Amino acid sequence: MTVAVLLNGDYEDDAWYLRRVDAAQAVVAADGGHAFLRRHGRWPDLLVGDFDSLDASLLAEARAAGVAIVEHPVRKDETDAELAVAAAALRFGGELVLLGALGGALDHELGHVAVLRGLAARGRAARLAAPGLTAAVVRGPALWRLGAAVGTRVSVLALSEGVVLTLRGLDYELTDEPLPPTVCRGLRNRVATPGARLGLAAGEALVMVFDGAAEPQPLPRDGG
Repeated sequence: MTVAVLLNGDYEDDAWYLRRVDAAQAVVAADGGHAFLRRHGRWPDLLVGDFDSLDASLLAEARAAGVAIVEHPVRKDETDAELAVAAAALRFGGELVLLGALGGALDHELGHVAVLRGLAARGRAARLAAPGLTAAVVRGPALWRLGAAVGTRVSVLALSEGVVLTLRGLDYELTDEPLPPTVCRGLRNRVATPGARLGLAAGEALVMVFDGAAEPQPLPRDGG
């Protein structure tokens, strides 16, 4: 099962995002993310937020249509993205795919990475997806197939101390290489062969595959 969570960021390719929405088994909109759905005649299964970035007429329309709505005060500790993801994780099973997570302010983009980290810590499958990027947080020990075509750019950024990284099938391969969070060594690699893999013996890392169609998948530790 896939749950699409629409945030209040950029939707630079409507057709691309609509395909993701239509392929999802459940759709959750965070505040202004609902506006994208209504432009294309779609409804969310759940609408969450303080609604300070959503036109009041769209909120009233959703109420009249019987959409499930969870409203929060404007003054609160959590962002709308956090609240929408928490509600999606509580109500629906499956992988959470965050859409519209880019193109806003840098602080919110980094906040979305924090949301991915929180989900990874709870063992919940999640990724951020955009036309030119798929990003996921990986916690070791783990082995992942990157699911990207030859030539695709791949970057790995350590999010914690103690990251130990192995890369196979990329231009620059690594074997149990320490990757501190203060260096950029894992950036701008390329897939060299089909079935490229990433192994994380320890630590936590952000894996960025610059192809929105890529679907990184965790593998059994025996590589099967």
